[in-house]
Amino acid sequence: MKEHNFYWMFFAPMMKRSIQKRFGKKMAVTSIRQGKAEYRRLVAGAPEIGKGNPMAENAYFAYAFVGAWLGSNKQLTPDDMALVMTDVLTRVKFFFGMTDLNRTPKKWYRDMKKYEAWYDAGNGAKYPTTWKVHFDENLHRDGSYYYFSVCPICSYLTGLGLGEIMRPLCETDKVMFAYQHGVLHREHTIASGGSMCDYWTVGDRMTDPR
Repeated sequence: MKEHNFYWMFFAPMMKRSIQKRFGKKMAVTSIRQGKAEYRRLVAGAPEIGKGNPMAENAYFAYAFVGAWLGSNKQLTPDDMALVMTDVLTRVKFFFGMTDLNRTPKKWYRDMKKYEAWYDAGNGAKYPTTWKVHFDENLHRDGSYYYFSVCPICSYLTGLGLGEIMRPLCETDKVMFAYQHGVLHREHTIASGGSMCDYWTVGDRMTDPR
């Protein structure tokens, strides 16, 4: 992938603050100092997923956190990194809070339809490692439902022998949707051995989603 330092520059100070608070200054300094090079290495080696890919920021987000984890020489466990990720997402929850899934329950369905259009416009064939999204219009009446049968983040990190970090990365989805006043109902992830990563999101005021 093309190097994009914005994401490291944006997340690094927040990761450092969280790691220092939870695990001490020495660990924070080491993780971030060494993590920058790890992030750049990860991005440079990642499979290309296409210029203008609407989901590219998800990969950069993931590789920033994995970079810090590797920067700690894995002295931080995946569970430790889950805490760090949650701390960072909490600091930027105002961004997610601009979406209210009680008011716009089909928001993510519409966004993924736009991604599908990008994929179908020749980009899926050109970049076969990018996310492959699917829809089942008959499965749920409420909210947004879609699933991925390909996840480039999981494929890449697992191929590097770093699959253990995928669980906390996948769990950040629940945090991000919660900050959008939503609930993520999920039964499968590719990282846990499933054939898909499913997303059914509804507003958190809905008591009996169908």
